[in-house]
Formats: sequence, C-alpha cells, structure tokens
Amino acid sequence: MKGSSQLLLRRVLERVGGSAEAGYVLVLDGEGLEDLPAQMLTPHGTYSVHRLTSEIRLRHVLWQAQGAPVIAVIPGTLAGKLPPDLFRRARDRRVHALAPNDVLELMLGVRVVGADAPHLQALALEHVERMSQALSRRTLPTVVDRRLLTELLVDVSVGEGVRTQTPAALLAAWLADPPVWTENVRRLVVEALPTLHGDEGRLLAWAIGHEAARERLRALVIHGVLLTLDSDDLPPDVWGELNSAVDPDRGLARGLVRWTAGRLAEATLPLLGDAASALLTEAERVGRKKLGAALLATSRVLPLAFHDRCFALAKAAAEGKEITPAEIEWLRSHRAAGMHKAELAVLEALGRLSRYLTSTPESRLGPGPQTVIARVKRYQRNGAFADLAVAQLRHAMAGSSRYLAESKRVLERVRERRDQDNLGFAQALANEYEVALHADVTPLHRLWRNVVAPIWQQKDTAGVYVVVLDGCSYPVFLDLLYELAQHPATPIGIAPDADGRVVGMPALAPLPTVTSHARGALFLGELPQDPLVAETVFRDQQEARTDKARLNQNAVLGTRTRELFLKGDLTDGGQRLIETLRDTRVQVVAAVFNAVDDQIGSSNTGAAVRISPSSIVGFRPSLEAALHAGRRVLLTADHGHSPFVDNSLRVGDGPTPRYQALAADARPADGFLEIDVRGLGGPPGRRAFAWKSGAYLGGQQVGFHGGCSLEEMVVPMAWLEVRGLQADEPAWWYGAGALPVVEPVRRAPDPTPTPPPPVAAPQLQLFDPSGRADALAIPPELLAKLATDERSFLVLLKENGSLKTTEIATRMSKPVSRVNGLVVQLRRKLHGAGIELFTSETLPSGETLFRYQGGST
Repeated sequence: MKGSSQLLLRRVLERVGGSAEAGYVLVLDGEGLEDLPAQMLTPHGTYSVHRLTSEIRLRHVLWQAQGAPVIAVIPGTLAGKLPPDLFRRARDRRVHALAPNDVLELMLGVRVVGADAPHLQALALEHVERMSQALSRRTLPTVVDRRLLTELLVDVSVGEGVRTQTPAALLAAWLADPPVWTENVRRLVVEALPTLHGDEGRLLAWAIGHEAARERLRALVIHGVLLTLDSDDLPPDVWGELNSAVDPDRGLARGLVRWTAGRLAEATLPLLGDAASALLTEAERVGRKKLGAALLATSRVLPLAFHDRCFALAKAAAEGKEITPAEIEWLRSHRAAGMHKAELAVLEALGRLSRYLTSTPESRLGPGPQTVIARVKRYQRNGAFADLAVAQLRHAMAGSSRYLAESKRVLERVRERRDQDNLGFAQALANEYEVALHADVTPLHRLWRNVVAPIWQQKDTAGVYVVVLDGCSYPVFLDLLYELAQHPATPIGIAPDADGRVVGMPALAPLPTVTSHARGALFLGELPQDPLVAETVFRDQQEARTDKARLNQNAVLGTRTRELFLKGDLTDGGQRLIETLRDTRVQVVAAVFNAVDDQIGSSNTGAAVRISPSSIVGFRPSLEAALHAGRRVLLTADHGHSPFVDNSLRVGDGPTPRYQALAADARPADGFLEIDVRGLGGPPGRRAFAWKSGAYLGGQQVGFHGGCSLEEMVVPMAWLEVRGLQADEPAWWYGAGALPVVEPVRRAPDPTPTPPPPVAAPQLQLFDPSGRADALAIPPELLAKLATDERSFLVLLKENGSLKTTEIATRMSKPVSRVNGLVVQLRRKLHGAGIELFTSETLPSGETLFRYQGGST
C-alpha cells in the first residue's frame, strides 16, 4: 500500500471542505496510512504531515506551525483522551476516520459496495494488496459488489482451489487435511460455497461451518454412501449427522440432501485413494447394524455389496444358472469395480460360460445330421468360443483368489459338454476317415488347390502371402483376430460372406496332428508318406530343410516364384520378409510364426500366458506390408492344440502325448479312440487318437497336439483384408438382450376385414424421460404444446431436484448451446400460462444451475 497515504489524506481533506491556508486536521491512524509523506501540496498551501502519539507532541507541532496548515495523524488511544480545546480548534471539531470502503476503493481503483459485514471488512483490509493484484489480472469491473468481493477474498485468503476445484475434490482435500482457519475466514468460506458450487456447496458449508467440521466432513461420505441405497424410506439412523443438514429454509429439502450427498460421496471416493477404505468400512458397519443384507446389497458404492453380488453370481453359475448381461453390467458400473478388476474378469468369463451351458442343444448344435462338416462349422461358431471363454476364465483366475471353487465347477461342466462334442466328432471320423477329411471341408493338403488356385484363375499375376501360425488352435485364432480388427489405424480382419456372416473357412489338419505330418501336407500339397517325427527332432533338425523343399515340390504352384520364411529367417525382426513381400517378382510368399507352438511346447503350466499380435515378432508388420503391396493374405495353421488342464487327466506313459501306436490286442487309453487313417497318416499300423480335452500321455506341457479333438483338427483358414471384421460371436457370448434382435419381415395373407381393436394405452418408454411428463404439475392443454425435449428437461429436473447445464446436456445427449435455447423457449411458454416450474442461478464458472420448485402462478 506504499504511496496510498497521500491519496487517503486528500480524501480526508475533501470531507472537511477541501484544503485551506490555515488550521489543522485530526486524522485517526489506521489501514493505508503506514507510509506518511512529510508534506502535501494543495492549491491553498502546503500541509505538513505528522504522526503524533502524545498530547504534548501535538501541541508542540501546532505551536511550531504558527497557524500554517497541518495534518496530525494520531492513534485511537490518544484520540479518546484529547482535551476539548484541541477539538474546538481542529477543522470540523473532530477526529476524522477513514471508512473501510474508502481504503478499498482507493486501493482497488473501483467503487466498492456491500463490504458492510465486519468479517468482510477485516479480511478485505488485511488482504487489500493481494486483492488489488488479483483484480489487475481481470477485466476491471465497474463496481465490486459483495459477490465479487467475496470471490476475491476467497482466492487471496484460502486459495483459488475453493473456487476452481469441484466439490468432490474439495471434500477429498479437506478430509485428508482438515483446514485450520480463523473465524473470519471460516465465515467467508461458508458464505461463498453455496454461490460457488450450488447444492453441493450448501452441504460443504453445512459441514465446514460447524465446530465439529471433521466429523461432519466424514459424515458426508459415510452416510452419503448409504443414502445411495435403493430404498425410498431409509431410517434416520442411516442419515446420521446428515439429519441436521436438512433445512428447507436454506434450500436443503430432505430429498435434495439425499440425492446431493449421495452424488457427492460417489464422486469423492475415487479421489480419496487408499483413504477411502476406512470410510467405506465405517459405512458398511453402520449399514450392517441398521439395515438388512438384502438392502445393503443394492449399493453401487460399498465394496461389500460388490463382493456379495459377485459371490451370489458365481454360486449361481456353479449351480447351473445363467448370469445375465444386465447382472455383469451392474458389476461394471459399481464404484468398487475399478479396485477389483481381477474379480470382475472372473465373473465376466463365468457369465459367458454359464450362458453357453444353459443354451439348448438345438441352439448349440443346430438341426440336421451330425456330419463332420456340420460339427466343424458348429465348433467354429460355438464350441471354439466356449474354449476361448475357458481360456479367459483361466487367465482371470490366475490374477484372483476369489470364486476359484465355483469357477472349477463351471469348467468341469464345460469340459463335459465339450468332450461330448469331441467324442461325436471322433466317432464320425472313425466311421470313414478319408471321406470325412474331404467332405465339404478343406484339408490342409488341399489348401493350394481349393483355396489359393482360384485366386489365380481370376488374376494370374496375383501375389499371395500365406501366414502359418504353428500350433494355433481356432480359439487362439479368434482372440488374435479380434485384436487385429480393433487396431485404430489399420484394422485387419475377415470380410463378411454373401449371407453377411463373418467366419473362417472350414478346414481340417490331418491325423496325427503333429508338426512334421501336418506342415508337410500343407507345403507339399499332398499327404506325405514320411515316417512321423518327434516334435523336438523336427523342430531342431528337419524343419528348415524339409519345409522349404516341400514348398519347392508343390505341383499346384507350377513355375511361380516362391519363398518360405521359417523361424531362423525371422531373427532380424521380419525385415527381409517385409522386403520380399514388397517385391513383385516373388509371387508366393509364406511364413511360419512359431510363437504359439513354442509356448504350448513348454512345461510352464503354472503361467497363464496370452499370445497377442503385438507379441509375435514381425507378424502384424508383415500383414500390413503384404496388404499395402496388394497381395492376398491367407492365414492358417498347421494344427491346433488341447490345453493342459491338470495331471489327473494323464492316462499313462508314451512318447507322444495325444496319439499312440496299438499292438494287435491292445486297447486304447482312456479318452482315446482308434481311427483307421488308411495309410494317410504315417506308416501303416493301428493308432488311437485322443478325443478327450486335456487327456495326455507322458509328461505335462502347456498344450498337447496329435489327437483328433476339434480343438486340434479344426484349423483357422481365412482371407484377411484391411478394414475386415472379427468373427461373429454366438448369441450366448453377449447374452439375450445385449443386442437388439431384428425379426425377419414375413408377409401374411390378406386378413378378412374385422372391426379395429380398441387402442391400448401407449407403453411408457423406459429411456425417454418425456414419457413420464404426466407427473408434472402442468395442465394437459399446456403439456400438449410442449416439445419432447422440453418435457424431458422438466422431468429430469423434477426427478433430480437440481441440475447444471452440462449435466442436462449429457443426459439429453445434446450440446450445451441447444439446452440454453430450449430453456429460453420453455420459459416463454410457461410464462404465457402463468406457471413457474423452475428457477435458475448463474454459478461463478459461468454455468447455470436449474432448480425445480413445482408449479406456481
């Protein structure tokens, strides 16, 4: 306030009638007079200015002045003891004191009104310099009224956070560090909060303005959480301290307090972090004591309700009941879902498998004869998704210690059903293996002739890229395809067929489903007659030599240039592969990616590992390079695999886990079935192949192959395209009601004319608030004139008590500007009818708060 003293003293001279050539003026020392000038020049003379603290010193100065003009600044203690003669000779015969508004107007450079409250005056004088600095950063107003003065004082005394932060952020901050303020500051904040933050601000003011502020702040969360329960009549004990917050005179009706406190508590809990646990525990204690378990379970905030609902759903799934999508969505929307993602993942997978198990055999298998091709297609569209859901559940179980017993029971029932499918498929193969392998299905050794060659009939120079995922089962393919199709920049997937379905081509790997035999058939284009080779021997010694030689011998390719990339050729991250794909001189490019087979061939059964496109080196970049180069891209696998379940499914010793050579009088192991492959699968001899999921011989590993199960023999085969889609999920994947069901249009015969039926009352729309407008206090003739959006606005406002513009815009799915225009039109219609249903006030943020008050004329 340096330099302000002279301006204040001139203000005093104006009050006494202006400057004069003689006489002295007594001024009460105070705010703004710290730095006094020695002299003051005026039109009528020069005033000498003195700060005096005793009567003797005052008389001495007046004697020295000899009648010249003097300004004497004296303290209040001296002013009360001056003798009458000094008052009589002073101008206006009194001591002049500056009002707080004078100081503020002088320092702020603008007129100040409304600073009449003692606590405001004290704070304003204390922080006048900082207020001046804060005002200088704004557009200078014409006048500083009480509202602006309060806002400035809040900023300079407790910080801008009280004004700029959300009510939830303020509550979280005050719970973590309760504020310690002077009484004046506390009164200031209590006065400012309702204006700054509306209804939430009123509750915060109720809490912070009490001497037991800490307890009230805690009550806002503890009892606010309980007020979110789905009950119209909660006992007073559940309200706790919030009972005293109800005050209709201050705009805090009971319904409004409940709704506002619940919303404030829900918004505050995520901001509290670990500190929320103690408050939630206390809320659960109060709830268990005052409420029943059934009502407590409706809370969308309490962790106890989340866990109780999860346990109830897991138990229901274990008992063979279905978990609906609505129940899973309830869990996702729960406040505790973010803290318990692992448990939620378990329930989501359980929900899918529960719906798979409760699906009828007709919907699962479909009508018609149980041929090999029918079973393959059903597996692609149904059973493979069940296997994928099993893998998702096992992955989720690895990250959670809850609901394991229930999950295992569900997995056992799923495995039983899948084993039924596998056994039926194996028996169909055993009836006539050679016919089944070629009946309306593409065997791997016919890939080039049946799938690739037709491309060259359309365009002889078309470039082809064949991607082989070693050991990739159909469920793993579905998972990879989903992630490929979700890529934001270059989604890759399958194009819909003529019927609009997105599904891979039906294809089978030959028996036994081992790498040496299946991959030999794939690259040679014929079933090889070579001896069957153990996986480790083939991988380490023969893969690079045998596969490339067989591709070169492929008769279907004729004279077309070709190149095959194996594991050893991809150690550069796939750079040479990508360069070759861009080279139009190489017509056929094939690549084998071993990520899946390397994983299932390990003994690391204690890890739940998920293969993603980004984790396969060079996989996705090669797809993008091939597609951008104009090549057709075909993705397939040499065989699938049956995942490890547990060692209880080990059925004996053997060099190969999923098939066995049988002596003349030997019987197959449990879960194995003898199939005569008629010389199409290695040297002649009796062989039995595993059909039971997870059954194996020898040592354990992550996945097994060689058997005749659907998950081993049904291999992915699909043309990939840019902007393609993931495979169509079965109905149970999302559940009934998760997606709209479009009924086909059927033309009925022309009916005989009949009298029209009585018109039924229209069904109330669940998601359209305007359908509930009949509950508004509006005459029917006026209601009929209101637009749908205007009715929705009034219904939302009535049901919630008060809403901000942005909240209304969100709920009505409209821009904020449209909401403002809608309100203007609505006010005109209501005003014309003499009805006022709501009020509005502008918050400091510029946003409008609307408050429903019912009809009034």
